[in-house]
This record gives sequence, C-alpha cells and structure tokens, in this order.
Amino acid sequence: MRHSYWNAVATFSHQGSTFVSNFLVIKLLDHAAYGKFSLVNLTAFYTASLLQFAVGSTVSRFVARYAGDRARLLSVIWISGTFSFASGLLGFGTLILASGFLSRSIFIEPSLAVPIAIASLSVPSLIGMVFLGGLLQGLHGFRTLAISSAVSGVLFVAIVAAGAWAGGLNGAILGLVAGSTLRGLIMGGLALLELSSRESGAVFSWRSMLDGSITREIFRFQVPAGLAGFLTTPTLWLIPTILARNTQNFSEVAFYSVILMIKSLIVLPASVIALALQPSAEKALASDQVDMAFRIFRTASVVSLAVVAASAVFFGIFAKEILAIFGRDFTPASFELQLMMIGAVAEAAAVGLYMRVQATSRMWASIFATLLPRDLAMLTIAFAFTSRYGLRAVIIAHVVGALVNLAGVFWLSLRAMWSLRIP
Repeated sequence: MRHSYWNAVATFSHQGSTFVSNFLVIKLLDHAAYGKFSLVNLTAFYTASLLQFAVGSTVSRFVARYAGDRARLLSVIWISGTFSFASGLLGFGTLILASGFLSRSIFIEPSLAVPIAIASLSVPSLIGMVFLGGLLQGLHGFRTLAISSAVSGVLFVAIVAAGAWAGGLNGAILGLVAGSTLRGLIMGGLALLELSSRESGAVFSWRSMLDGSITREIFRFQVPAGLAGFLTTPTLWLIPTILARNTQNFSEVAFYSVILMIKSLIVLPASVIALALQPSAEKALASDQVDMAFRIFRTASVVSLAVVAASAVFFGIFAKEILAIFGRDFTPASFELQLMMIGAVAEAAAVGLYMRVQATSRMWASIFATLLPRDLAMLTIAFAFTSRYGLRAVIIAHVVGALVNLAGVFWLSLRAMWSLRIP
C-alpha cells in the first residue's frame, strides 16, 4: 500500500500536469488549433511509445528480480539504458525526416510540417522517462519518483502554457519539448541519487554491457513485449489520424483528444496499482511465495476495478457538465464520453488481469489472443464508419476494442493462474 500511495502521487502528478497543460492550451488556442496540437503531440508520444520497446516494464521487472545481485542489477541498468538512448536518437531522426511526408500525405495539412519537426525533439526525453520510471519502480523508489513528478509537473505546466500564450500552436509545441526535456533531466538526476544510495560505486562497466546471459534473458521478455507495442501503438495513432483525414475537421479531433484524456485519467488508478504491485508480485514468485503473489493479484484487480467503475459511473452521469469545463462547445460530445466510460471499465479490468499474464511471461500469447483481435476490430470500425459517423465511430471502435481485449486477457489470466498452481 505504501508503494501504491507513492506511485499514485507520482502518476497523478505526471498525468495531472499533462491534463492541466492541455486544459490551458484549449483555453489559449481555438478548437482547430488545439486539434492540431493534440495530433502533433500524439504523433510524438506514439513515436516514443513505439521505439521504447517495452523498456519500462522490462527494466522494472529485472531490477526488482535482481535487487540483491549487484552484478546482474548493473547489467540490466546499463543494457536497458543504452537501448533507451539509442532508441531516443532513432526516434528523433525518424520523426524529423518524416515530418513533411506526414503533414502532406497522411494528415493532408501541410502547415503541420514545422510543428511535427519541433515535436521530434521531445522523443529522446519521452523514451528516457520510460526507462527512468521503470528503474525507480524496480528499485521501489516510488517516493523519489513522486518527488520528481510533482516538481517537474509544475514546471511543465508553466512552460507549455507560456509557450501557447506567447507563440500559439508552434509556441505550445516548443513548450511541450522544453517541458518534457526538463522532466527527463529532473527524473534522471533523482534516479542517479536513488541508485547511488542503494548501490554505491555503480559506475559504467563494459563487462556489465556484454553480459550475454543477462542480455538474452532481457530480450526473451522484451522482444514479445516490445512487439506488442508495435501492434498497439500504430493502431492508437491511426485512430485519430483516420478521424482527421476522413473528416478534415480538427474540432472533432479536439473532442476526441479531450475524451481520450478523460478516459486515461479514469483508468489511471488501475495502472497505478498494477505498476506499484507488479514488482512485489515478481519478487514473491521469485521466492516461491505463490500464495502471496495470488493475494497481490486479487488485491490489484478488486481495488482497481472498484475505483475505476465508480469514477466511470460519475463521469457518465455528469458527462455534459464535465465537458462544459473545457468550454460549452465541447458539450455536444457528451454522449461519446458516456460511451467511452464502458471502454474505461473494460480496460481497467484488463489491466488488473494482465499482471498475471506478465508475471508468467505469456507475452507471445498475449499478442495473438488480445492485441491482434483488438486492433483488427478497432481499425475495421474506424476505416468503415468514420467518414459517415465521425467522432462516434472512433469512440465505438475504442469500446469494442476494450471489450475484445478484456475477453482475451481473461482467458490468458486463467491459464496463467492454472500454471502457477501446478507444482
């Protein structure tokens, strides 16, 4: 519970600052400009999500498992850190080179070329924060993570809002880049302090980098987990892209962005609990304390589902009033927000169950049982109906995808629990 508390502070500080900064950008820009901002922001975010290749969950898992083995612990940190650095540079280069193509041929909005090029500068820090967050979670440094998120979150909001006020769309994107970079630097500095307090003399070593057994063990977990991201991330990026391309209505993209942001905040408690308790479950299984791991799994599922369901009911009842906070022009999307609450509950249930799947390393199975069916359903609905139904079609795509994913995760979790019970 202590870990969950500090992880909640960290996550809500990080996501809350993102929410507040987006809210201020909505107030400072018109709907169409905010729609463009959110599309560019999502493009940079999903580029980082694609190329981080599950490094956060990987480093969290193996740092927790090898916390008592100094040599293996340092190997995990250096291998994953080097991978993150290289991925960040690759993402920056790829996105800045593709900015013209994306704006002209994909979004059919040439004016987005410069904002996308600017946003590419944020990719290295976004990937770096995934690695650093996983490192601190694996070390159970949730308090340090909370301090980092709270301090950097306040600065992030101020920088993004100042950029939007001073420079419009491009200023907001520049603020996003500067704020993300500052976040990464603050988190990196505090992560080094946390590591040095636990592992004094933790210096760079080529021997740690070249430990073949650790590298193979990491990649056996990371490759299928990363491939899962390669399936998931393009779908999540394609949904708003299809909406923008088929409707050429960036106001609907703005509605979609706000609804997605609200849904993410509602599901957040489930993710917080899972991230906080997954290292404890991993350590319990590594120590052959299977009953303890089962208790952790049950606690995570019951608590997260109860919290998210209560929040979803509240937001569904008061959808119109909640959207009015962003502006009266957002209230026509209240029915779509109510629909999304169904997907939020299904997603929260899947997050709790997925802890079992991850603990038993059923990553390959999860690709074929959950991600492929989910993404196929989402994209089919979006491609077929967005031109006619616009925003409502992509929201329905999210809900159907969440239900399909829940069914697959439930089946895999049953198999995972059965395998853990077998002597």
